[in-house]
Amino acid sequence: MIDELKRFFEDYPRQVLQMRGVRPADLPAGLMDRLLDYRHRQLVNLEDAQYFRIDPAAYWMLTKLISEMKRDGLEELYSQVMLPFSTMMIEIADSEPDQVLTGVVIQIDDAIFTQRFILRKNDVGPSNCAIVSRGLKAEIIYTPTRELFDAVGLPVPDAMIEDEITWNKTFLALAVAIATLLRHDGMLKVEEVSLYPRQTRRQAERSGKSLPDTLISKITLGKAGRGQVEAMKEDNKDGVRQGIPRRTHWVRGHAMRSRSGQIVWRMPHLRGAGPMIKQVRHLTAEAVTDTDDTSDLTNGG
Repeated sequence: MIDELKRFFEDYPRQVLQMRGVRPADLPAGLMDRLLDYRHRQLVNLEDAQYFRIDPAAYWMLTKLISEMKRDGLEELYSQVMLPFSTMMIEIADSEPDQVLTGVVIQIDDAIFTQRFILRKNDVGPSNCAIVSRGLKAEIIYTPTRELFDAVGLPVPDAMIEDEITWNKTFLALAVAIATLLRHDGMLKVEEVSLYPRQTRRQAERSGKSLPDTLISKITLGKAGRGQVEAMKEDNKDGVRQGIPRRTHWVRGHAMRSRSGQIVWRMPHLRGAGPMIKQVRHLTAEAVTDTDDTSDLTNGG
């Protein structure tokens, strides 16, 4: 997907202008310069991007943790985070049947820039806006693409902008959650895999084409992460197990505030996982008196 986005920006904004029959000279003053500067910066960022593909189970866990973090007022984790790469490209696997939602998250000094793109089979849905977060403060800025669409007679509806802002927030939160959990062994499992599935590569070879040998980081759940999901799903069973003791079970991890005021992550862990201790029990019967009370059977030993 990085290659598709690179190709889009290598041809940007010519493809949009050509589609609408607009010449660069017809654009508002200064817009073409802003478009070309935006194109240059995006290509530079994509050159250094590390691609992460999140599988559905890991995505479910991360979004649940993000909701809990917001509920518990722990948003300052955003101001503490250091992304593992200056540019992260995050894909949600199987997000849509005919399109892929992808977020590009860039950290420059104390600022994190987040944009959402839609990658389809034959085109790219560009970013109209970005979230710029600095510590606990965040602002929405519009990319030159939105101004371009206005200039060529394709204004973007407000509802689409609102949806894009929501996805920008989601991708920013995913980047923060990934950066946090990668520091804890067993929460997430990262594998280097080919960007293109084996079947796709074989089809390309049969047609005489060669696909680039691009590797991406596939994020799945580690052992502790699988335990976290198990514990979270148990908690969602609306009291089915309420009052029923479980000998061995996962206790969910969670973000919490330490005594120093820092936000830390408490790892999920197994409770009651010790070895079974076999014991011999002796049952004896004491004499039963000639009364109506016959409950004098006791456990001895």
